[in-house]
Amino acid sequence: MSIKARLEKLTNERQDAIDKAKLLIDSAKKSEEGFTDEISAQVDELHATAKQLDEQIDGLLAKEKAASDKLDALNSFSDRSDDIRGVHVPSAPQGNGDQKKFTVPATARRYGRLKNFSGEEGGRTAEERAYRFGQWALARASMDISAFRGRFESACQFAKDQFGVPAYAVHGEGAGDVSGAHVFVPEEFGMDLVRLREMYGVARQLLRVIPMTSDTRTDPRRNGGLTAYFVGENSAGTESDASYDNIRLTAKKLMIITRMSNELGEDAVINFADELVGEISYAFANKEDECAFNGDGTSTYGGILGVRPALDTLTAGTAPGLILGAGNAYSELTLANFESVVGALPVYADTPNTVWVCHKKFYHTVMMSLALAAGGTTAMEIRDGVRRPIFLGYPVVFSQVFPSTSSNSQIPVIFGDLSLAARFGDRRMETIAFSDSVTVGGQSVWERDQMAVKGSERFDINVHDYGTNSVAGPVCGLEMAAS
Repeated sequence: MSIKARLEKLTNERQDAIDKAKLLIDSAKKSEEGFTDEISAQVDELHATAKQLDEQIDGLLAKEKAASDKLDALNSFSDRSDDIRGVHVPSAPQGNGDQKKFTVPATARRYGRLKNFSGEEGGRTAEERAYRFGQWALARASMDISAFRGRFESACQFAKDQFGVPAYAVHGEGAGDVSGAHVFVPEEFGMDLVRLREMYGVARQLLRVIPMTSDTRTDPRRNGGLTAYFVGENSAGTESDASYDNIRLTAKKLMIITRMSNELGEDAVINFADELVGEISYAFANKEDECAFNGDGTSTYGGILGVRPALDTLTAGTAPGLILGAGNAYSELTLANFESVVGALPVYADTPNTVWVCHKKFYHTVMMSLALAAGGTTAMEIRDGVRRPIFLGYPVVFSQVFPSTSSNSQIPVIFGDLSLAARFGDRRMETIAFSDSVTVGGQSVWERDQMAVKGSERFDINVHDYGTNSVAGPVCGLEMAAS
């Protein structure tokens, strides 16, 4: 998340806290009870939250200013071009991060608004990035599909010039890259793919994302602290030790295969790129969410145990972090059930990142119904709704991989700071390849004049802290009754 996006998020949360405090004071003035101790405590808590958010905003602004100052200092260096004029330096291939100039040709038309490329990244507009990605993809397709060789010569030459990969087939040459490096998506498109996965899914938004520079990564975790003891005069102190264990991430390959029309043309390369990156990112994001929240440790989920199944290993009603609902139907859940979940969350996990996570239908048919039934809501509020879903003072994040219909012993909603509960290992090695001769879904793409697209990424998720049957963890849940 960019500094600007983080500042906007913190500013919105700060304003929410201020608005809630003002509303409490205003309501107290109009009520018969007046400004009670309970309301005073709530206002103090909201004031403390706003102050804490202010400090976080100030910290980010200070970092931004420091970066700007360093940039100004670098820009103050004088140009030394005249000193090296006349010195010949052989040109080298352009890498992924180089800003080699190019112009999007007028023949590369864009039909409608781009859906998946947006904003400016690395000094390039969304349209420029879509064009570059599309040209790379066409060149990649020309290597994988024999019928395309010689058809996208300009795309192959563009990819060779811009990305410096000499293996791209040009003028009908073969695709004899023995290194295999051409398979990987150029690094410059990584941020677009990650941002789309964050937009389509919520796992990357909520879990702590850890970059993996190798296939495995092991981080220490402190799971027990030192103990303080009273010591009598002239008596020796009692020794205690902090204890640690390891959190291990092992990158697992996730692959998607889909079909697209092979009626490609360089004049529509921008829209082709926009559709391709959207399809792949959505598929990856959905599977990442499935693994993060529903993974049962089987091969279907790459051996990943998700948050809900992890919580389900606890005993509802016994474990302080897994509240047992009032019934096995959504209609039987009570406001007190949800209040118990909030109360169960440890103080250390009650952070600005704390959220509810559930299906959109569950929020509107269960949580909103309970909130409306509690009273105090105006007709205008019911009619207009709220821009940011909030329940019991905490934001609600929708994940459509959560259940939307009730069943016995189901966990339909979780609550907490998931960045403290789970880690998301991102290997960042996306690949894309094409074929016109395989069978997808029992259908030959060659017979249907289509092409198959195969994409892969590597990641892992480790849900390492979710409490025990005696101690609540940084994420808590509400479980439906067994019958």
